[in-house]
Order: sequence, then structure tokens, then C-alpha cells
Amino acid sequence: MKRILLLAATLLSLNVVAQDTIVAKVVSEELVNDKPKNGGKPNLKPYGFVRNYFYYDSRQNYSSNMDLFTQIPKDEAYDKSNPDYDKNGESQMNFLAITTRLGLNVSGVRALNADLGAKIEMDFCGFSGNNFMIRLRQAYFDMKWREGKHKLLMGQTWHPLSGDLPDVLALASGSPFHPFSRTPQLRYDFKTAGLDFCVAALWQFQYKSQGPTGYDPKFNKIPECYLGIDYSNNGFKIGTGLDIISIVPRTSATIKESVETVSEEGVTETVTKDKLVEVDERLTSCSPVLYLSYTKNKFSLKAKGILAENTPHLSMFNGYGVSQANEDGSYEYTPIRSLTGYVNLCYGSKFKGNLFAGFSKNLGSKDELLSVNDLVYTRQSVKNIDFMWRFAPAVSYTAAGFTVGLEYEFTNVRYGDEVNEWADVSETRNVANNRLCLMLKYAW
Repeated sequence: MKRILLLAATLLSLNVVAQDTIVAKVVSEELVNDKPKNGGKPNLKPYGFVRNYFYYDSRQNYSSNMDLFTQIPKDEAYDKSNPDYDKNGESQMNFLAITTRLGLNVSGVRALNADLGAKIEMDFCGFSGNNFMIRLRQAYFDMKWREGKHKLLMGQTWHPLSGDLPDVLALASGSPFHPFSRTPQLRYDFKTAGLDFCVAALWQFQYKSQGPTGYDPKFNKIPECYLGIDYSNNGFKIGTGLDIISIVPRTSATIKESVETVSEEGVTETVTKDKLVEVDERLTSCSPVLYLSYTKNKFSLKAKGILAENTPHLSMFNGYGVSQANEDGSYEYTPIRSLTGYVNLCYGSKFKGNLFAGFSKNLGSKDELLSVNDLVYTRQSVKNIDFMWRFAPAVSYTAAGFTVGLEYEFTNVRYGDEVNEWADVSETRNVANNRLCLMLKYAW
């Protein structure tokens, strides 16, 4: 197993920086000695917090985690028996502590000429009915060579597109205007002269692609890939990246087959039967991202923009649809795109003020859709969003590990009554939610 990990680290390093031979030297030395260097007892540092959220929503929303992870308001839904009654117009409120968190950081061990570290983190948002259970958030270990110049990470942590979370109080952390996902991954980083190069292979677990059978990680037959580079200097960081995901919506299909039968009387009849056949399907989507941040003293600025294609697995409202049906039963697919971004301003230390603004615009499908009503797969099956935006100011106070914060979110969605074959929306109207969130937290 050691040899496999060492060879993997070497190959990744050579792909990014062919001139650097430090990992190859480590591998050659350890293959001869086959013993860890400077092995020792790890340093264990537990951490965590107890966190309570009280929230009020003016209407029903697309959300999870007992409505703590709230994204956007649901469209109007008027009852046929009473055209004045909007079933999604009901307000709601709750008070919950299920986002209480426990974690453990591990450090202080050297082996294979690398500094070893690990993290495991959990909360209580896994549940069935009214039984709340432990949920895995992060679980990974990493290896750092040459004071962190080379880093290899293996396990579950934040998706590279979810880095630099905005400084909001809400559990959704700016979603869906900010990509949100934690996922199993194999990631390599190389740092030099203020530059950070990143390459990652990612698998799906809790955050999954959408398809004919709902949300399912099985659509992701091969790893999602991310390539990124950023530059940091004196509190300023700017970066760009490209996320590539290739999914297989179906591996089989049912087609109609005509079969001739001959009766005992010699009468020939043609009967149409269903036949299950294997199909070869795939949709590959690319999502470029641009981001920047600046921090100085008590002030911080964060901004990110992404041209997203088929990113429901990143908690974003787009997807894909069928563009062509072939004679062999297979489909051709086309992604539905959105232009999404946010800006976040924060000032303070003990007393903090924060302002978040996000925007997302539906850009439609790349190719013409075969059907607008069917064979379209989007997050929460929502297909009629033109654009949406959010404005969220917040204030908080922290002392001796205790934090109290108050945040107001106004999220507006422009829904439409008509959707054409390019996934463009018309006959629109505004639907908004007012959310008030009070957070009480004690951290250690």
C-alpha cells in the first residue's frame, strides 16, 4: 500500500511540475528502506461548537436539514378549488441545534519525508424521521513535502469550487449563488512563488447528480476533474479553474420490436413487443470559474463567478435535457447553463458586519431540447427560473468563544409560466422570501 501511494504521489507531481524531482527521490529512498522516517505519536486537537439556529421564513422554500439549509423560495402554487390560496405562501419558523459540530485535527507525525495530517468532522444533520444521527462532514488525511510546497490530500472535504466560503451566518453559506459540496477526492497541490496549482479527481457521495432515477452517484461513472491555479500576495488572491464532469444518465433503454408470429391456422401476424437493450450514453460538461479575495486588518472582500453547466451536484439550479432520440434507443443530451456569482464584504473582529449579494441568470440549453416538459433533469425538478438574486446583511458579536449573530436574507426568484425548447423562460413574475435567522454558538 505504501508503494502504491508513493507512486501515485510521484505521478501527480510530475504531471504538474516536471522539473521538480523531490517526490521521486522520496519514493526511491523509501522503496529501498521501506521504513517510515521520524515516526512518532500524533498530536490530537479536538474542536467543535454547540450551535443553535432560530429562523423565520415568510414562505415555503427549497431546503434541507429541517429547513436550515434554505436556498430559494418555491414558486406560487394555487389550489384549483381556491385560486386565491397559494399553498407555498405559508410562513414557517423553528429552533434547532442539529448543526452542532465535533471535529478532530491530527498533526505532528513525519513519514516518507512528509508531514502527515488528518481531519475528521461530524455534525448531527443525518436523520430518518425524527431520529437525528451523526453525519460525516469531512474525513481525510494529507501529506506535505518541502514545507507544504507539495501536498497530496485523500478523503472527503470541500469541493475545490466550494473553497473560500462567504462569511454569512446561514447554514447554506451563500448557496445556490456559491457552489456547495463536500465530496471524496484525490487532490494534489503545488505551491511556488505565490502560485498554487491544483488538480483533483472527485467522486460523488452526499451531493449527487440528477437524472432519470433522481439523485444518484451512479451517474458519475468516471471521476469529476478539477484544474485550478491562483496567485496570492499581501492579502490579495485571484484565481481561476475549470471543473469537468462526465455523467452516464442511462445504460439501458426499452425499445419497440416488431415480431412476426404464425398461428396454428397459418395466419401471420406482426406483434410489437418491448425489448430491453444496452445503450451507450454520456454527457460531458465544463464549468469555468473566476474568483478573488482581499483581506487587510479587519476588512475582507470575496467574489466569485461561475459559468455553470449541469451542476446540481454543487447545489445549483440548472441541469440537462435530452436533445435527440436515436433509433437504437439511446439519447443525446445537452447541458442547461447558468451564470452565477456573488460578492461578500465583511468588517470587524469582535463586532462584525457582513453584506452578501448574489445573482444567477438562466442561460438556457446549449442545444435544442427534444421535450420541454419531459426528459429534462434539474435540481429539485425546477425548470422555469429566469433569474434570481439575494441580498443578505448580518451583524454578529463574539467573546470568549460565544457568538450571537442576526442575519436577514431577501431572496427573489423570477419564475416563468412558459419555457421554450431552449430552456428560456418567459411570462415571468417575482416570488420572494424574507428570512430572519438568529444564531447562538459556543465554540472551543
